[in-house]
Amino acid sequence: MHTLRSLLLIAAAAAILVSCRSLPHEPGIYLDTGTGEVESGGTLPLSAFIDLPAGTTSYTFEWETSGGTIRKTRVENAVDFMAPQAEGVSEITVTYRGDGLLLTDTAAVKVLQSGALAPESTVLIKVDTNTLSGVFVDEKAPAESFTPPLTIKGTFTYDPSSGHAASGGNWQTYLMYDDGTHGDETADDGIWSLLMVFEKTTEKVYFAFDEASPYRVQWESGLAWRLKVAWIDLDDFPNDRSNPAFIPEKDQILFWDAGMAEAGGLR
Repeated sequence: MHTLRSLLLIAAAAAILVSCRSLPHEPGIYLDTGTGEVESGGTLPLSAFIDLPAGTTSYTFEWETSGGTIRKTRVENAVDFMAPQAEGVSEITVTYRGDGLLLTDTAAVKVLQSGALAPESTVLIKVDTNTLSGVFVDEKAPAESFTPPLTIKGTFTYDPSSGHAASGGNWQTYLMYDDGTHGDETADDGIWSLLMVFEKTTEKVYFAFDEASPYRVQWESGLAWRLKVAWIDLDDFPNDRSNPAFIPEKDQILFWDAGMAEAGGLR
């Protein structure tokens, strides 16, 4: 008795399943933009998926974009979106016309700055030490001048052999370069440089400098301390009074030059 009842239930369930599968599908179209992001001048693959009445064997798509260009591929429902050079948002539209149907779908693609989707960012720090001459530190050191070499320290770690860096260090000191290496452009021109390659993060990285002048203030030379205090007011975080800082989420150059020295009161 139980066996017969079980068989009847199974048969009923199968009938319902067949009935559901035989229901007609509503025609539709869907545009797949993947991540929906592309760097300026880059390429993003796009695909269109369509649900048509039974018996439709061939179809074509029309593509439009508000910015950039569409490049067709050998696959009818797949194209490449060639992003414009300008950042912004491009609207992509795909349309099917046929069999008395008009189906369309639109999606937005973000066009980001070049390098935005790379997993790493480069940070180049440069200091024009020619600006550090006769700097007033305090009454005991009213005219301090740079004495090489220049070093850098902060909340990061750095490998001089590879150039790779990571946020989260504990103020270890590293040598900067004025010999045409490690991001330095011209040897012996007084501009000391350090090129670091970070894995992108939104964690703030603090830094400070030191050099060989004998007069000391706190944990660095008086001149480096004066440079640090001036740079704090001029970086992207003027309300953060801890140390100069940057966030390695994009490629950037931090350059203490004559303009910075004048703005910081060191010239």
